[in-house]
Amino acid sequence: MKKLRHWLDRTIEMFSCSLICVMVLIACWQVISRYVFNTPSTFSEEFLRFSLVWLSVIGLAYVAGKSEHISLTLFLDKCPQSLTTYWQIAIQVVFILFSAYILVIGGWKVSSNAMLQISPVLQLSMGKVYYALPLSGVLTILYCLLNISDLITSLRAAASDTPVSNELAGGRYD
Repeated sequence: MKKLRHWLDRTIEMFSCSLICVMVLIACWQVISRYVFNTPSTFSEEFLRFSLVWLSVIGLAYVAGKSEHISLTLFLDKCPQSLTTYWQIAIQVVFILFSAYILVIGGWKVSSNAMLQISPVLQLSMGKVYYALPLSGVLTILYCLLNISDLITSLRAAASDTPVSNELAGGRYD
């Protein structure tokens, strides 16, 4: 499991870093072409918009995998320490349900419906732009399953580390 998580992390990090670098270069080109050459670049704005969509949605999966997403900890802070792991598992299950229904199923429908729409400048099918949604959904589900596996492993480890009480060990109360 750790190898799969490591591979996913590195792949998404490389993709995101590469995309950010390309976005910075294209944004610089857009500024240079507009203000230095007085002929604004036609493809840069559309490319940057589509890239930002991909970066944001794939970043959602990455942050969910790191469990560093925005979360309300009101209930988690108030529940007993023994239940926090169960609460975190429930949160991961909610993420799986959200990802499956909204990102994978909804994203696939949006992609299918938009397949015949062509972007004006890049001549790219809008369905391919929206493929970021189901891909992000699958990655989020995969990360959530890895998170649940880690939580269950820590729960089992904590259960095996609990000391045996004196009464069960044959001792007497102090």
